[in-house]
Amino acid sequence: MQSVKSIFAIAPLSLLAGLAVSVAAPVAADEADAGLVRGDEIYRGICATCHGPEGGPDHDSALVKSLGVVPANFADPLFNSREPMSDWKIVVTYGGPALGFSEQMPAFGGSLSEQDIDAVLTYIKTLGGEHDYPDGDLNLFLPIRTKKAFPEDEWVWKQRYTVKDGDNAWRNVFEYEFRVGQRGQGILELTHEVEGGDTNFGYFEPGFKYVLRHDRRNGFILTAAAQVGVPLESGSNWLFLPYLAYGKILSDAWTLQSHARIKFDLEDSDRHVAEFAGIVHWVDAPRPRWVFPGLELVAEVPFERGEEPNRKEAVQWSVLPQARIGLNKRGNIALNVGVEFPLNDRDRYDWRAWVYFIWDFADGGLREGW
Repeated sequence: MQSVKSIFAIAPLSLLAGLAVSVAAPVAADEADAGLVRGDEIYRGICATCHGPEGGPDHDSALVKSLGVVPANFADPLFNSREPMSDWKIVVTYGGPALGFSEQMPAFGGSLSEQDIDAVLTYIKTLGGEHDYPDGDLNLFLPIRTKKAFPEDEWVWKQRYTVKDGDNAWRNVFEYEFRVGQRGQGILELTHEVEGGDTNFGYFEPGFKYVLRHDRRNGFILTAAAQVGVPLESGSNWLFLPYLAYGKILSDAWTLQSHARIKFDLEDSDRHVAEFAGIVHWVDAPRPRWVFPGLELVAEVPFERGEEPNRKEAVQWSVLPQARIGLNKRGNIALNVGVEFPLNDRDRYDWRAWVYFIWDFADGGLREGW
């Protein structure tokens, strides 16, 4: 009897909750529609003169020719998708020079409210039409060891200096990554190592990355990838390196990235290793030219751990505090520096210093944006 009374007590509350949700959903949709309408009005009143009413500038227009620079083409889905809205907001608010773009792009922060700027940017994002490119807001910072999920066009020169009982080693990795279609990315990596008096090229690692899921509204991206390690020196074994990479926008101030990878030694199964890595980045800065700290955690699990007394620990942990330093106004040219410390199994190394230089060439040349 008591349960029946409870049901009758809860039923009206459930009904009211359902009605609230059904009312709230149209209200939220109406607000979104109103925002797009307002954004459309602002765009056609202010932006369309240079950028074109449908998002593509008219190259034959006398006005466009007089600018000395071609305005951004918002109707191009790749361009429209790859730019994070936060960068666009800086340009609209403070003008093109704020990110090293043309002075012909004026500042509207004094004439438009922040709400109006958000509305026009939301509308501009619709001008790229229907496509399956992941949104640039999901293009999170490249960590030192954690694999990045977002497909990108970039050059990376990564260096690692390992200190180990006087037997120090220097390792260079050169990476070239390029977009393929809407969800894909090609990967080319080359490693070079110096240890003692020996110097050699280690591996050439071609690969491919594909975005399995991406959701700008919920702020996450999931990618599958694989690389093949082709040994460039005799005595090294071929490798197969599949992995899953994940990125998540936690808030306006924090992002999370992680990966799970297996290093298959195709000639010696005793040397298989599983690798798990993750990083939390602080990203709440007013401009891309800033310092963005992060904390990375790496776990390596060898499939074969050996026998006593040389048995390896089941999980080899390391921690890697680091900071990304945006060098130019756009942040597409940057450094990342960090130091990695083993948390256990300290016979592997004493510590490692890392630094990389990155150039996201899709956002401009090496001499642009300063």
